[in-house]
Amino acid sequence: MEQLRNAAKKVHESRFFPLLVFGLLGLIALSGLILNNTLILSYDTIFHFNRFYDTAEQIRNGSYNYFQMNYGFLQTGRIVNALYGPVVAYIGGFVLLLSYNWIVFEIVSSMLVMLIAAFSMYWLCKVNGVSRDYSILMGSLYMVGSSVFLWVTTQQFTGVGAAVMPLFFIGITLMLQKLRIPVLGVSVGMAVLIQTHVVSSLIAFGAALPIIIVSLVLTKEKWKMIKDGLIAIVLTLALTFNVWGVMISIFRHNFLIPTFPETSMQLFTVSLHGESIQSVVKPMELLIFLYVIYYVITRWKKLNYVVRTLGSVGFAFLVLSTNIVPWTRLQVEFPKLTTLVQFPKRFAVVPFILFFLLLGMILTNDKHALTLKPLHYPSRAFTYAMLFFVFALNMELNFQAINLGVSQTIAMKQNNDSVIPVNHAFSYNKRNNRTYLQDLESTNKSYFINDILKTTPDYLPTTEAVNEDNYANVHPYLNNHRQLIKHNFKIKGGYTKKVNKDGSLTVTWYNHHSKTRRFRVTVVKYSATKLVLNGKKIKPARISQVGAVTVKAKPGKNVLTVSYRTGLGMDVIFLVTTLSWVGVFGYVIVRRFKNKKSNQ
Repeated sequence: MEQLRNAAKKVHESRFFPLLVFGLLGLIALSGLILNNTLILSYDTIFHFNRFYDTAEQIRNGSYNYFQMNYGFLQTGRIVNALYGPVVAYIGGFVLLLSYNWIVFEIVSSMLVMLIAAFSMYWLCKVNGVSRDYSILMGSLYMVGSSVFLWVTTQQFTGVGAAVMPLFFIGITLMLQKLRIPVLGVSVGMAVLIQTHVVSSLIAFGAALPIIIVSLVLTKEKWKMIKDGLIAIVLTLALTFNVWGVMISIFRHNFLIPTFPETSMQLFTVSLHGESIQSVVKPMELLIFLYVIYYVITRWKKLNYVVRTLGSVGFAFLVLSTNIVPWTRLQVEFPKLTTLVQFPKRFAVVPFILFFLLLGMILTNDKHALTLKPLHYPSRAFTYAMLFFVFALNMELNFQAINLGVSQTIAMKQNNDSVIPVNHAFSYNKRNNRTYLQDLESTNKSYFINDILKTTPDYLPTTEAVNEDNYANVHPYLNNHRQLIKHNFKIKGGYTKKVNKDGSLTVTWYNHHSKTRRFRVTVVKYSATKLVLNGKKIKPARISQVGAVTVKAKPGKNVLTVSYRTGLGMDVIFLVTTLSWVGVFGYVIVRRFKNKKSNQ
């Protein structure tokens, strides 16, 4: 028995113990997918699978194009990844390349996202003085919490953003404690967020702003903090030049279709109705939030400024995410909110991070917190039992969400006439003589990409400025489906598309008429897109509202080559970004080497 106790103690004290705990919890959380050998097909699955498929094929074939989608989205040459987490898109593509099929990819990517979330929260807690055991507990709660688990159950990329967001708050909370900016920590944390999910980075910056103001007010070295802040901004911009530099270039020279305006923002808030308490903030998570708020308010004068500041910011963002805020009135007064914010529930990621961190700090520093103090029983056994109870109830709701998604996918695999459980999604597997079973389980990942399609018009080029006022008039979803999906099957023989080694896309088709005729080709054109038809550079005869090009095709065979001109400016952008990251990694390695040498 003593040997067993010693062995358990050895495992517990091992540096790999957090990984062991997080890994086992991840396997338990994903057991529904693993045991049923299936995946969940939800809101954004098809969109992100196309993004990752495109980069996976680029890596596999060695035909790279940072801008054009030459493999995903039916090879339309549209821009998506360059505007939406480009680095993570290539990481996801590499994981997909190593995965046996789409089922394995979804399980592996979900496990990776949860592990990143767990360790991000674990490190955030550790640098804020939370004990090792409570840091592990907070990491465990966060990895299966609603803000991160969104990726597992619905493939919403805000879940991936939530997974890495604690890394940014490591630098921000250190700044609040020491009243000086850790330039590298803040810059790299924000850069990772921007490279992952721009919307999440804006939310994180909004939460950091009041913390920065408090730190600036309290510090005695105000000018140094301002100077370090400016350095951090410049470094962040250098590390993310490939994101914002490309965005400026593309948005400056094109009209793009934005994300759809959500006209019922009030419905997408943290509330007590069914969907919210099942997937946005679960009841036990809400209890944690309320406990932390109660603790901070009742002990306000006794607590230090760090806890008070973090508690206040967490509370403010919790309120922002709820229907307490009159979002219906605000969206009328400020229509831009319908596209910029869309879903107020996104703000809830901040209280998840800050309240879980504060709970860890409270439990570490107050031996009577979350115990049976009224019964004079300040035992940590009760604390662990309570946290386990919270964890178990959260997992139960997660299992329910996974089981629902799994049951829908199993129904598709068993019945080829099943309806795809995703809005704006269409099935072409029968046209391609395949089944859903083949689409999901085959090692040929193109089956899924070509058979299960979703109209997603985000970032398509258009002929006029599109905003929340005229979005419906443009009919982006309908035109996307008609012109870039259905139109592939309208001409005799169809379009044959091939990706060239230089990253360009060649489209071949036949004009079976005796005269030159106009053909709408299922590719799109941006201002920097170059079109070469039958060896001659051309301007399209017409560009549709979703960017589809119409060209004059000669009788017989026609060959259209589509490429994206980057120029010297883009080369500079990528060079600056690359050198900045190399410089950061080099600096960290040299500093660690010097520290190690000085400690010997």
